[in-house]
Amino acid sequence: MRGLGALEERYASCAGPVVESFLNGMESVNGGDSLPGYLAEKIRDQLAGAMSPSGFIRAFEDVARKIVYWRMVEERYCKFGNDYARGLEVLRHLGFCQVSTNPVLAARAFDEDPSLRRQLADEIEKHEDWMRDPEGHRDEMALSATLMALWPNLEVFRPLAVRARNFDYMISFQLNPNIANDADASIEDAKRAYNLAAEHLTEYDQRLGLTNPGEVPPNIVLKVAGSSAAARRITFELNAAGIGTNNTVVYTVGQEVQLILDSFEGKARAIRSGRPITRTYETNMGGRLVSHLREVEAARIFKKIQTAHGEVRALDLLRRLAKDLGIGVESAASLDEPGSVEMKAEKVCSFSNLKSLMHPAFLGILEMADLSRGEIEQLESDLRKAGTLVARRVYQTFFGQENGARWIGYLRRQYSLTQAQAKSILESVDVLPASKRIPEDTYDTLGYPNMCNTEFPNHARAVQIFAESKGFDLRRFMKAIDDSAEAGLVERLSKMEDFVRSYEITSDLAKLLVVMGAIPTAAAYGLGGIREEQWPSFGPVLKTMGEFRAAYERFASRCATVAREQKKIGRGGPR
Repeated sequence: MRGLGALEERYASCAGPVVESFLNGMESVNGGDSLPGYLAEKIRDQLAGAMSPSGFIRAFEDVARKIVYWRMVEERYCKFGNDYARGLEVLRHLGFCQVSTNPVLAARAFDEDPSLRRQLADEIEKHEDWMRDPEGHRDEMALSATLMALWPNLEVFRPLAVRARNFDYMISFQLNPNIANDADASIEDAKRAYNLAAEHLTEYDQRLGLTNPGEVPPNIVLKVAGSSAAARRITFELNAAGIGTNNTVVYTVGQEVQLILDSFEGKARAIRSGRPITRTYETNMGGRLVSHLREVEAARIFKKIQTAHGEVRALDLLRRLAKDLGIGVESAASLDEPGSVEMKAEKVCSFSNLKSLMHPAFLGILEMADLSRGEIEQLESDLRKAGTLVARRVYQTFFGQENGARWIGYLRRQYSLTQAQAKSILESVDVLPASKRIPEDTYDTLGYPNMCNTEFPNHARAVQIFAESKGFDLRRFMKAIDDSAEAGLVERLSKMEDFVRSYEITSDLAKLLVVMGAIPTAAAYGLGGIREEQWPSFGPVLKTMGEFRAAYERFASRCATVAREQKKIGRGGPR
């Protein structure tokens, strides 16, 4: 017995650091402000310093079963995805079945996981041309580096994706935003990434011991920015080749309905050509739409102040607001540069600075704007629901009530498909609410099937904490995606031009939806939606593409720096 006790002691001394390392990894996701970080906190509380593997497993199970996502997945409230490059090894145990990334998130993965930089350096050593001309090969290195951040996610999901035949457990790869409006270049880029994933996963399938490695195509979909009409051709051609897509940078019913139709056509072509189809996604960037509308409304309020009290007074208030929001001196100095009060107000009131019109600093200007606190409170409440309204309309168009059966009939007639083939196409598309700002953005868009909420780490944590609030009842959110808007909400929001452009559709789309029975009349959805040629100039599109391009440039420059460093130390470089 004395010997056994010593063995247990030695075992615990070895296993403890392993458990600690795993918990540290959970806590490193988004700096700890994440659902994995939340789980780690609760697990530590249960372990109380006793870091045995068996204790960790029991604590993990106990904590995980109390997480609201566990219940929502188990009871089929919705499907969920991880809007981040890390943390999936934890979230998969809660039932998450999708991963979405972009240039911003790829860069964060490299910040949080130093091993990724070492992997990139090793890969760069294999390419003398990369080290010889880093700037000329920035895009190739950025593509390779982004895939490196995704390999662990692909591998974690691979056995499940194989079993589901890629009808879930898909990883989204963001295409280069600098070529988003060039269909040929984007398709070429997409196929390059797809083929690299195929090579990696064929080898991984061999290690898994699968009978036919590579038989199931890569469980990867390509994120296509709906920033121009080029997105339509990219979406169609990739799906026609059996390569799935995730349409992103989309904020309007018109964009989403059109791109889903393009994916339908591509999938029909794939099926007729004998190619398999996969789960694809139509992202609804509702949170970013809300932020844009809030910025526009804040600018309108300052314009009203200018009209009533003059430009000098309006700018003085804007300077005071900037100071109270803690905006840096350099940014505040831009208020003295040329430009309209509205333009400057929209910049000061961007989401990075102002999360709500109910912020005390913003409420301080109400008297000058001749607005009551109640009016601002109503406006903020309405704004927060704009993205949800778009998501609900898109979902109900394709999957609500009897519309699913109507679309199956349409697909059969339009593309000469069998009932089973048409049904498989409809079942393969998920609406994907993203860029959430408040927990209700998730709860108000719960639906099953064909709905997958993708969650940023800190948002998922907020959703869990919301579920722990007094009086919370998850049951009232069952099938929330089918709910109608509260009385008066759409009418109030429709006073905003950009909401109308996002919530209504074009006459061409309306005619199609009437013909196949999705809506009763051409005017049912309103006809003020943006046209394809207006996609690039729509406010949220401009802002998001600007952010994505800037993030991509920083990440690509970072990759080039690694290449220059490798060349400098002479590893594998020109002799």
